[in-house]
Amino acid sequence: MVQLESSVLQSVLKPSRYTGGEWNAQVKDWDSVDCTFALALPDVYEVGMSNLGLAILYEILNRESDIAAERVYAPWTDMEEKMRARNIPLFSLETKHELSRFDFFGFSLQYEMIYSNVLNMLDLAGIPLWSKDRGEDMPFIVGGGPCVYNVEPIADFFDFFIVGEGEEVIVEVSKAFIAWKKAGRIGGRRGFLERLLTMEGIYVPSFYEPKYTADGDFAKLEPLHENAKTLIYKRVCKDMDKPMSVERPLVPFMDIVHNRAMLELFRGCSRGCRFCQAGICYRPARERTEEKLKKMARNLVDSTGYNEMSLTSLSSADYSCLGRLVDDLMLGFKDEEVSFSLPSLRIDSFSIDLAHKMQQVRKSGLTFAPEAGTQRLRDVINKGVTEENLMNACASAFKQGWKQVKLYFMMGLPTETDEDVIGIADLAKKVVDLYTEIKGKRGVKVTVSVSCFVPKPYTPFQWFGQLPIEEFQRRQELLKAHITDRAITFNYHDARLSVIEGVFARGDRRLAKVLYQAWKDGAKFDGWTDLYQHETWLTAMEKCGIDGKYYSQRTRNFDEALPWAITSPGVNAEFLLREWHKAMNAALTEDCRRGKCSACGICPNLGVHVVDYAKEEAARDYEPQQLPQKVHRDPKDSGRPRTLYSYRAEITKGEELRYVSHLDYANIFIRAFKRSGLPMAYSEGFNHHMKISFASALSLGVTSEAEYMEFELLKPVCQPEVFDKLSAQLPPGIELKELREVKTRQKALMAQATEARYRVLMPLAGDFDLACAAVRKYNEAHEVQFQRVTPKKKRDIELKAYMLRPVAIEALGDVLQLDMDIAITQSGSVKPIEVIGALVEQFALPAKVAEAKICRTAMLSDGKRLVELV
Repeated sequence: MVQLESSVLQSVLKPSRYTGGEWNAQVKDWDSVDCTFALALPDVYEVGMSNLGLAILYEILNRESDIAAERVYAPWTDMEEKMRARNIPLFSLETKHELSRFDFFGFSLQYEMIYSNVLNMLDLAGIPLWSKDRGEDMPFIVGGGPCVYNVEPIADFFDFFIVGEGEEVIVEVSKAFIAWKKAGRIGGRRGFLERLLTMEGIYVPSFYEPKYTADGDFAKLEPLHENAKTLIYKRVCKDMDKPMSVERPLVPFMDIVHNRAMLELFRGCSRGCRFCQAGICYRPARERTEEKLKKMARNLVDSTGYNEMSLTSLSSADYSCLGRLVDDLMLGFKDEEVSFSLPSLRIDSFSIDLAHKMQQVRKSGLTFAPEAGTQRLRDVINKGVTEENLMNACASAFKQGWKQVKLYFMMGLPTETDEDVIGIADLAKKVVDLYTEIKGKRGVKVTVSVSCFVPKPYTPFQWFGQLPIEEFQRRQELLKAHITDRAITFNYHDARLSVIEGVFARGDRRLAKVLYQAWKDGAKFDGWTDLYQHETWLTAMEKCGIDGKYYSQRTRNFDEALPWAITSPGVNAEFLLREWHKAMNAALTEDCRRGKCSACGICPNLGVHVVDYAKEEAARDYEPQQLPQKVHRDPKDSGRPRTLYSYRAEITKGEELRYVSHLDYANIFIRAFKRSGLPMAYSEGFNHHMKISFASALSLGVTSEAEYMEFELLKPVCQPEVFDKLSAQLPPGIELKELREVKTRQKALMAQATEARYRVLMPLAGDFDLACAAVRKYNEAHEVQFQRVTPKKKRDIELKAYMLRPVAIEALGDVLQLDMDIAITQSGSVKPIEVIGALVEQFALPAKVAEAKICRTAMLSDGKRLVELV
């Protein structure tokens, strides 16, 4: 197992990315399981932890007693540098086992521009990149996620792929591995992969060989094994009420991209936007029942302590019972300060009314996706939205208090002209003018966000040639020139990145050497604009003799063989071709979910059906309820005083949470209180906050044996019950040491603290006598100046003014212990790390600042613990 030194974690950005231990994390004894599965998203922790699919698989696998699932994400560049310099292999978050020791190493492939990170993570793990080079003791490298519908550019790096929805098949694969292992690993790695050929939804690339024509075009994938299928359909969950979903999601200690509970309403979308791969690949639409969703919502809040829940799906506003579900959820959680949100809105007044109901106070902003600037082009892509729809939705929003609107568009769609591009600017201006007309004044903010269209497999536009970089850039400048109103902000994607994405989206196995070369030359985190290296990719293609334009700009013939046709979401090519021709005629196709079947072929090919409750909901004739308005009191208006019950607690911050920031430490308690069910009091202003406060904040990397917190309850609860309920919800690293009710009026905790004591442990890097001499000189000095450097300014501090007693020194073997007693004053204080820095830099203390482990041992007020003051 990997042991991370504090000097490593102290020197990287956001060290809690690498420490694990999150609430609901599952740590299993490897000696008690038969299969270990590392689940990876090849991006940073904040992105990977926000992925719902991986969260589902993590919980499903860990429900099996003989399987241990753990997580790993791509280390950021600073951590990678430290790992390579110190030969630290890539490790899992749960047990810190090296990735090379797992049975499976599975990657969720969300989009093409994270492929270089896959190679980087394999290399950091010490695992051969090419599947053909892996020995019998190496993990099986597995791929899944949206990119499985063309894995040919990365096929040579993976042992197999799971195609489609993984809830059922990932357990089947793991059980097959256990059976093969217990049978004596018959046939070695190849023997296990042969077993997978008989399993539905599994693609093993090594059992296929690509063939090319004399002209260099892809011809076919030739099976090399009698059980290798010529077409592999995706796996699909037929009834979304049956498969287990996330009931106890992981709760991170740090902020992540989507730091909230996610309630998946349904899977699939049948609106039929012709550019959208997800709309095809997740078909058909399968809804969960409202009763199932309410139970899931209750479990999510109770097990996490989250106070925000996103009702998520590809098109959440299409859920047939949405109005009733929102009312029921808001009524059910009305006394628990839980808010709900919709990540995607339809462009209609129903969605606006729902959003208004969910955001009763602050209207943060609404997002719509017209996708194209003119009605002709919206019809080409089968968007099914008119300018009138958008204007009516915006008018409804403006009347209800919104004044920020974000509009999403695509550039470079098939048949797009300059008129369509200019239409984006015209549409945004109409939204600005509409606000002025309704409100009688300016004040709206409209953000226009334009992405570059990338043709994707299994869409009606899969044959279409992508625009060259120069043309994308010309159209971006054209649009920029026509956006003249200062109320409109224009954001657009890097066309260079989108074109490389287009190369790999419809590429074949010949691109593997390009990916490998680009990675060797430094490509990684290509989806991050500030780290993307375009010239690296161009050079890699040149070195490998590959013309990227062949893959991105070339319009395919309808009868040519397509390399991605081996892994299928179940759609018929005839349907895609019909949709192409309808697009060229700007003809619309009806949504098959509640209209006529569009004959895409997915339902009969997969033996699955649309699950939709629209008819049953219509029969209910449900009338939206008038929900009670939240009470918001102006903070300046005392109003009717509330009787609140205050407590002061002495708590710890242990080694497990050393690298959790003070803000994140406070959030741990907020969620713990939510889970505890205690009747917490909240502020009564516009943004309700739990009434909880802390004494002097700890610096990142410092632990404590004596932190202090105050909180208030709405109802009287006996002290032992409060103690037990809160203690049960605290993670390792926090101990509730003492709890007292505050019965008299007290100063704020921050104002009461006058003294903090610290213990510092650090390796002795020289003679102990020299260390004693350095500390003695520091103690004898009348003044010691130290320059505090922050991102905003530099400030000179006189350290000795804050020292209440001399620094004490002691040797514990080859470890140096320093004890400090530092004053906390109204004008501030000093940090022990600053005292250590001065000792090392100015008095030659033989030690390294980065290796210091600091612990606050006491926080006092005139010699008393803060909990003793009440």
